[in-house]
Amino acid sequence: MRFFQRKPKATPNLPLFDEPFLRRLERLNFHTVPSLRGNILGERRSRNLRASLDFSDHRPYSAGDDLRHVDWNAYARHELLVVKLSEATQSVDIHILLDRSPSMGSPPQNRGVVSKWDGARRLAGALSYLGLAGGERLHLTPFAQTLDKGFGPTHGKKQIISALQFLTSVTVQGSGVSGQGAGVISLSEYARRHPKGGLLVLISDLWDTVALEESPQISTAQRLAEGLRYLTPPRWQVLVVHLLTEAEVEPTFAGNFNLQDLETGEKLPFHFDQATLTQYRLRVRRWCAELHAACTQRGATYTRILAEWPLEQAVIPYLRQRGIVQ
Repeated sequence: MRFFQRKPKATPNLPLFDEPFLRRLERLNFHTVPSLRGNILGERRSRNLRASLDFSDHRPYSAGDDLRHVDWNAYARHELLVVKLSEATQSVDIHILLDRSPSMGSPPQNRGVVSKWDGARRLAGALSYLGLAGGERLHLTPFAQTLDKGFGPTHGKKQIISALQFLTSVTVQGSGVSGQGAGVISLSEYARRHPKGGLLVLISDLWDTVALEESPQISTAQRLAEGLRYLTPPRWQVLVVHLLTEAEVEPTFAGNFNLQDLETGEKLPFHFDQATLTQYRLRVRRWCAELHAACTQRGATYTRILAEWPLEQAVIPYLRQRGIVQ
């Protein structure tokens, strides 16, 4: 599907957060599946038991085990040589991939409304804050055609300001640059770079300009499913955040417009009437349903969010309802 936007106007950058909102975020945590592998000495309780002086369970003694972990009371009572185990704490790797391709720069239709790019950065910032405040290891990586230099891996609340400053410095790629195959290439490459896995959050509008004339049989959903093939459970837990604007989902304008494809820079005169808008809305709904099915096929969670939604009043409660944060 090829999407054209009216030529963007310059909009001021909005601040990501205020301090009261960040303090309220500290009450939340990511809801990760127990199978994710983490790093010892985090704040999250692990399913993996290890020998320790803090008792949680027993296992039979094996040659080479540290004698300090032997339960001598159990040996005195039952003449059984067993080792005490504890439930280790661990941090989970949180991977946030932020799409900065040209279509993410589509402007808001009304003044004072958050743009798609500002909404994406705010969401990435809030999720980064959740990870760092919760003791997780954060990997924050922008991408367009390829993966950009990212922030992290790092952990600890002291890194929050640096993470937000990094997000503020990231900009949308200029239009007119083809992003053919970017989603699949980036996801497969990212999986190779991080073989241990973790919780991955992909924030993108998923608009794709792969040459439809050359490969009309390959849909955006199929390309997404191919990329997610490298990020399957139990090593990975994936959340695909499909970020769109109200105008992209439910356009209301009518008449003649000169539209510009923000991905390629191509311009096209177009006439919108009620029949055209109805067909467009139906195609968008079908497209979103296909993306949802592609995510389900690969064990990923799909969620669609509008950039205009207030982060604290709408987006965060929505993520809580979906069981993504708790």
